[in-house]
Amino acid sequence: MTPAEAVADITAKIKTIRGDTKIDEAVLSIYVEKLVSDILDYCHRDDFPRALTFTCVDLINKRISDEQTAAEGAAQLKSIEAGDTKFEFNVAAAISSGVLNDLDFDSIKPKLNLYRKIAGFCSCRYHHN
Repeated sequence: MTPAEAVADITAKIKTIRGDTKIDEAVLSIYVEKLVSDILDYCHRDDFPRALTFTCVDLINKRISDEQTAAEGAAQLKSIEAGDTKFEFNVAAAISSGVLNDLDFDSIKPKLNLYRKIAGFCSCRYHHN
């Protein structure tokens, strides 16, 4: 499938799966386009393997959920102070969105390797005369 078809298909599936969840469609579109582009670059392809659409849906859903969890965690109580007494809670710093995205992409590389082509290999007849 073409990259544009992949983006449309993945986006539609995510919207269906998430249902009533409020999704910023512009941000969703950016996430999906970036993931499709990253996969095409990693696999050295111009066409998008249809079998990877559900992998992308899972990964984007995870990213959206992770970001929602991180946003909710950022609003959690970290300390209480009353008079001369202060209680501080052990709250781990949230991993940045970019790092989460890199870790998530790394997790699907074994599956992407099934569709990866050799870089620089040209099967066209013009270069083999």
